[in-house]
Amino acid sequence: MATRQHDGAAAIDCSKITTLVFDVDDTLYDVGTGFTAHRNGTGATSFMMSRLGFADEASAKAVRDEYFARYHSTAKGLAVAEEEGRFPGTRAPQEGKRLFDAGDLSEWWATRLDFSLLGGPDPGLISALEACPLKLVAFSNGPRKYVLRVLKELGLDGVFPPASVYAVDDVLPLCKPEPGAFREVLKRIGCADTPEECVMVEDSTKNVRAAAEIGMRTVLVVGKGRAGGGISDGGRAEAAEATKAGDAPDAEDPAVDVCVGTVLEMRDVLPGLWERK
Repeated sequence: MATRQHDGAAAIDCSKITTLVFDVDDTLYDVGTGFTAHRNGTGATSFMMSRLGFADEASAKAVRDEYFARYHSTAKGLAVAEEEGRFPGTRAPQEGKRLFDAGDLSEWWATRLDFSLLGGPDPGLISALEACPLKLVAFSNGPRKYVLRVLKELGLDGVFPPASVYAVDDVLPLCKPEPGAFREVLKRIGCADTPEECVMVEDSTKNVRAAAEIGMRTVLVVGKGRAGGGISDGGRAEAAEATKAGDAPDAEDPAVDVCVGTVLEMRDVLPGLWERK
């Protein structure tokens, strides 16, 4: 996939933008690290086997993948799967008697995943985001404690302090790509009436479409290995996409205002977001 080449300044009037909202996974780090395939693979199935009664990895993976394809969030997907009686030996739960809790998944991921796959902080990215004069917000379909751990591992916890981070637990029963999830975050950051002043930075085309639908401007991040002139990642990006059906980036989608390989490229493509008068 080649990065779409066009004038970012023409696509987005940077002078009118006040807020940048960043997805976290596969956006603030590259999709080709191998971390997403790890998280959505054994990271999810080991939790389901240990806490939700699944007998083996194959049965856990089948349910997790089915519901992720529907909801684009492991946390919401598992919540609905339990409601629909898809956990082993259970029927749909009675109110207040549930096995799955998003906080449990968040704790599991935050303490058991191999965060070394992320490759550590990127000083260039940290410097660029710290230099941006706009309001910066993180909005993830991952559960909160896990998201905060990822940001810390990336050295971005100073750029995105907890008060500026919104995770799936903060908007459930909504989640991306439901437009209501985006509206809820915009309301909390004081932009409910001015979505056109906000840019959603995402790796998921479905999430980009939802953001554009409510009036946000959009930047699609396709990853180093698939940008124009990008380096090979040994198939890791494809392995990651295989665990999140329907979320692959599509640079040609009309909802995309600007397409980049990495977030760091935004400073070159949209310099007006950094050069405020």
